[in-house]
Amino acid sequence: MRRRAFISAAAATTTTAVAGCLGDGSDGEPTQTDEPDGTETPVPTSEETRLEDSSFEVENVECGDEYGGHDVTVENGEVTVEGVLDGSNSCYTAELVRGEYDGDADTLYVEVEAVEREDAEACTQCVVEIEYVATFTFENGKPGTVSVEQCGSATGSASSSVSESESGSGEATETATPQSTGY
Repeated sequence: MRRRAFISAAAATTTTAVAGCLGDGSDGEPTQTDEPDGTETPVPTSEETRLEDSSFEVENVECGDEYGGHDVTVENGEVTVEGVLDGSNSCYTAELVRGEYDGDADTLYVEVEAVEREDAEACTQCVVEIEYVATFTFENGKPGTVSVEQCGSATGSASSSVSESESGSGEATETATPQSTGY
């Protein structure tokens, strides 16, 4: 109990002693000047946008020829990339190679690529469509730009896009598939 009383008394004494040091030494009359003194308080900025969570899921792998495109949707602090890659056969799947946010560039970089599954044993011999969804959740805002690159394996199909985030628009950006020039 004596410690509490001692600490309270010490705090009160320190506050009283310091109070006299806080004055500017003038006669108490305020002075005004039109020139800045260089001690302006910086305007507080909001917290920086940051990537909080991400997920990647392959939704479907089947024979087909509708591949190479992707859509980007930005809504409520969440960026969703839905795309379709091609694979050489049914032993292929998609993999998120890169999913990172660069705060200096205010850009989310997404790279998806078709890869052969390690556990594959018997594979259907057809070009497959690999459908995937990548989701990125942000805190304190959303990225100003989303850059998506994806690369298939069978036909060399690829798509790439950069989309600017619109405030709350939720609009999707679709990128056409470049056509293969030969096989």
